[in-house]
Amino acid sequence: MATFTIYLLRESVVTAEDAVVTGAKPYIVADGPFDYGKLFVKSTHPRSPKWADLFESYVDKKLLGNVQSSAAAFIVPVDDRLFALTFGQGRFLLHPDAYEERFGLVVTLNSIGSDALRSIDKRTFVDDQNSRVQTSQASSALSFGVDIERDLIRGIVGRPLSQKLGRRLAGADALTVTTDAAVPDLRRLLRRYLKKFQSKDYQANFPWVDQVCQLNPKGQKATRLDALLVEKLKDAWTKNGLVDGCWLAVPDIVDWTLVNGFKFTQSANEGVSNDLHLPGLVQAFPNEDPNLKFLRKHFAMPVDDEEKALDRWPIYRCIHCEIDESDKSFILSAGRWFEIDKDFVNDVDSAFKSIPRYSKPMPIYDHADEDGYNKSAVADSQGQWCLMDKKMLPVGGVYDKVEFCDIYGDGELFHIKHYGSSSVLGHLFNQGLVSGELLKSHASYVDLANAELSATHKLPPDPSGTKMPRNVSGYIIIFGIISQSEKPDLHLPFFAKVVLKSVYTRLSELGYGNIMLAKISCDPMVKLRKTVKAKKLREKRSRK
Repeated sequence: MATFTIYLLRESVVTAEDAVVTGAKPYIVADGPFDYGKLFVKSTHPRSPKWADLFESYVDKKLLGNVQSSAAAFIVPVDDRLFALTFGQGRFLLHPDAYEERFGLVVTLNSIGSDALRSIDKRTFVDDQNSRVQTSQASSALSFGVDIERDLIRGIVGRPLSQKLGRRLAGADALTVTTDAAVPDLRRLLRRYLKKFQSKDYQANFPWVDQVCQLNPKGQKATRLDALLVEKLKDAWTKNGLVDGCWLAVPDIVDWTLVNGFKFTQSANEGVSNDLHLPGLVQAFPNEDPNLKFLRKHFAMPVDDEEKALDRWPIYRCIHCEIDESDKSFILSAGRWFEIDKDFVNDVDSAFKSIPRYSKPMPIYDHADEDGYNKSAVADSQGQWCLMDKKMLPVGGVYDKVEFCDIYGDGELFHIKHYGSSSVLGHLFNQGLVSGELLKSHASYVDLANAELSATHKLPPDPSGTKMPRNVSGYIIIFGIISQSEKPDLHLPFFAKVVLKSVYTRLSELGYGNIMLAKISCDPMVKLRKTVKAKKLREKRSRK
């Protein structure tokens, strides 16, 4: 038995040499009149193993031997296409854009039964968590806890229905197969895999796999999209940062009690912006060419009251860009391009638009941080609201301590956060879901909340003898998002809408009377005041 790692080279790769980096030595693999392909090999110089340094003081390193690794790629022509079988570090001999993305995944899906999965590699879009889930016996995707709307399938392992395809298949971009095939058998085997890759049969059992796929950052599609992004940004530079389908967002969760604003340079002449946005970027670099090098070498920084950087992110990672084509949508989120099925986009957008908007006016954001906004909103509400921000309820278990909400009044639970990336807003929505689930089914949750609520806002106690779960139909959950956008409605990053759709469905199933969105607008003078404040701080430091 042998294990092969197989890549299908793109149709644009005409010769074996087109796929391989320089420095590898080629060998023709043939047997008389039979030409099987071309083998490229590149070896490294012998060196001591890494662990030898540990014993250097006790044993002569020469006695511990040397290690030498090699990389090989066997290029095999099949029906006007080329395959690359890699060995050792052979994948590094291939140009990153030389091979088809998801080749191995599609072949594996087309070769196994829907209940024959042994392992799944998945990534959750929003919180960027990668995980591998394995089972002791062949199972369906449901057994692996796959959320078909929120999980991106990166790789699958399973046993093929036909033994002619191998004993076991593992598919991602590459196909890894265990088989007893020898060199003369490979072309026939690869022809079967090519046929499987060209088939759409897998969509009957795994239709959700095509909803979202992450693109190879150096592949042809991502390269083309990066070029379109640069063109969009060049257009934005001529329009003071205003362009459709492209904006900036805070990529990570930040402590808003420390953040005074954002800057793009360390220059004392640059003002401090209240939020990340393209107009601010253009103002910071009015004469720059917004090419990829610029986007990856320059940073956005949250700063404190003294303009000290608290963190920094490449500008490219802060960009959210949406590009629509005939049957696909492409989205740049957290520095990664995704290809998204148009039907899935329409389904998510439709669900987002159907979520009710909070009709009562919300106070304008004119504060240093969320904490200040929440306190001010409660103080000015004439007793309508009660402050619950940062009051952690010790529920125990996996959640330990949670917030009931940020502001509460008359059955309305407000969860409030600054606009940000999908991960930032996803955290907000999941926070509301956790609280909603606990209010529904946690026996002491009402008592814990009442211990923090003011006397005029306490929740009605559970009737004596009532069993869980509670009736929560009288409560309304509202997600308030602080946004500087001048547009009347909210425009959220796509993956944030995916999470919201899931959270909305779950809360509705729990029986909540309504789940709503509220846009909290910003005072346009906030940015100016922060800039003035920063200048005064600089003048104060210079006098010292």
